[in-house]
Amino acid sequence: MPDRKDFLEALKIARNRMIGENGAPVLEGWNRKVLYHFSDTDEYWYMQVVDGHPQQPVQGEIDDPDVKIKMSSETFVGLMNGTINGMRAFTSGKVKVKASMADVRKLQVFM
Repeated sequence: MPDRKDFLEALKIARNRMIGENGAPVLEGWNRKVLYHFSDTDEYWYMQVVDGHPQQPVQGEIDDPDVKIKMSSETFVGLMNGTINGMRAFTSGKVKVKASMADVRKLQVFM
């Protein structure tokens, strides 16, 4: 399990990837509630994306998220720091996503 500092940094990286390098939202027009469930710690975090602008991650569970992502905190940190391949993690079952197919395709950019 990663230490808390690495985990919180990974959350920051996830949000920053949605913002994009030039500060413009990568998913302009996208309005979604994204819920992360970290299975090893049984923690929930969510992030609201409003017109492509991700809000700060918030610890806690929300009702009716548009996207649910379940993985271990170790897998999440590995995805965000580039030591784990997103497609490989998804196809091997390390990452489980419940969302529309269109949203899953969009989220591939960040994994």
